[in-house]
Amino acid sequence: MVLSPQEKNSMEKVTLLLPQILKQEVMQLKESLQVSMNSIYQTAIAEYVAKKKREQLRQEALMMVEEYKTNPEILELNDFVEDINEY
Repeated sequence: MVLSPQEKNSMEKVTLLLPQILKQEVMQLKESLQVSMNSIYQTAIAEYVAKKKREQLRQEALMMVEEYKTNPEILELNDFVEDINEY
């Protein structure tokens, strides 16, 4: 993960607890990729946050689809638009 100078200046130290087996796997990954453990943690957390944001956006989109299918005002407007298109 590449950080801008501004992002580097706004870093905050965080402490977390990991199962030993997971930490060992991260250490092995660190050695094979020749990167810092911190870099692995940052990348993993950033990817997790992005995934959760996508999931949330998808859920909100599904809710909007349902709203468009059931909201009487939207259905009436859609009928109006279809009527206009027929002319």
